[in-house]
Amino acid sequence: MAKLETNLSAKDKATIAIVLFVGVVFVFSWYAIRPAIMSIRSLSDDIDQAKIQEIQCRGKVMSLASAETVFEKVVTDLNDSTAGYYEIMTSSQIDRMVTNYVLSFGLFPEDLYITMPNGPVAETPYSYSQAAMDQASLSSAPTPTPDPLEETVEEVNDAVTDALSGTDASAMQVDSLFVPYNQARDVATSTQFSGVQAADLTFVMTGSESACQALIDDLCRKYAVRITAFSWLEVDPIEHYDEETGHVELIEPDYVRLQVSVRLYMTNVADYEALVSDAVVAAGAEG
Repeated sequence: MAKLETNLSAKDKATIAIVLFVGVVFVFSWYAIRPAIMSIRSLSDDIDQAKIQEIQCRGKVMSLASAETVFEKVVTDLNDSTAGYYEIMTSSQIDRMVTNYVLSFGLFPEDLYITMPNGPVAETPYSYSQAAMDQASLSSAPTPTPDPLEETVEEVNDAVTDALSGTDASAMQVDSLFVPYNQARDVATSTQFSGVQAADLTFVMTGSESACQALIDDLCRKYAVRITAFSWLEVDPIEHYDEETGHVELIEPDYVRLQVSVRLYMTNVADYEALVSDAVVAAGAEG
């Protein structure tokens, strides 16, 4: 058998051996070690994301601990702001209520005109009221456009900082629950989403002047009624036949005629506490 002979020196053979060794190490690293390193890096990224998500979820859980208090405040504010409103009525119900109201003052109702609402009322505050000035200042102020990505990054950074520094995040989360509610209430400039409806009424009555004035004064004190106009109408004189003289005389009657226009505010507020209790019971039954 012939022996393979080469002209390579020992130094060349050593160089080839080193190159082959390096190649074997590179191939081994590329196909064996590199996938393991990439997997470790991916796993590390997943762990970091999981930690951030854990911090966010922990903050939400802390916030939920005070959600009951916030819910009670919102429901209380809603009930207090609508306590004086009438329940939503039909035109016949309004007719009956107004007629009985006029009769309670000893007045005689003559005419009643009702314009029923077709949705929530879009009310405008009185021009020189504080509400009108606040609304004007809000409408003239520039509205900043938030960056959702920037807000998300800031929220994550704040959560991570709080978790690492040991800050009492529960207090911060509790306060933050009131922020969107208070901001939405402070910047509200329209009543279209309030659910409050307004019926415009105009009714005419006759009776003594003192009774008519008492009715006007009482309407001014009602929370859910706003007088939009009123006027004293002319009363035709009464013909009186004098048997002694045989003449017909015109006598001014001892009563007056009053026309009043009002706006009647109505709304139906759901019992949110009962709805939540029923939802909790239903969820417990399904669980």
